[in-house]
Amino acid sequence: MDEFCDGIASTENSAFGSHAQSMGHHADSAVLRGGSAAAVAAQECIASLGTDTGGSIRQPAALCGCVGLKPTYGRISRYGLVAFASSLDQIGPFTKDVRDSAILLGVMSGVDPRDSTSVPQPVPDYTAALTGDIRGMKLGLPKEVHDRRT
Repeated sequence: MDEFCDGIASTENSAFGSHAQSMGHHADSAVLRGGSAAAVAAQECIASLGTDTGGSIRQPAALCGCVGLKPTYGRISRYGLVAFASSLDQIGPFTKDVRDSAILLGVMSGVDPRDSTSVPQPVPDYTAALTGDIRGMKLGLPKEVHDRRT
């Protein structure tokens, strides 16, 4: 990981070069896209944090096979974050499963007097919604996903 997100497209570091592959399969280091996601996927930690402006939590999580959550704006304090785009930047967790992500979201959420963008709303129990029952849910996919010509 680089200062100022220079290494956003990989896990390379300008000063130290590429990281050693620790995932036990043939994932390309350049494809992993983030040290925080790679550390969770490699079971080097149970959770880690990242910042997301345009996909920097969600994309590495998807490529590494872990859960990445970009929370709603104002849910988690951004105090101390150096923002690229203030209204888009969020801090969120990388975890091995959705339950751990829900737990971390609950712990990290809430109003912060040092961050004027944090929302003064009660923090729900996010794990309560994890019943496993998906009846009645709808999944929307762009039609281009099914168009084999694109």
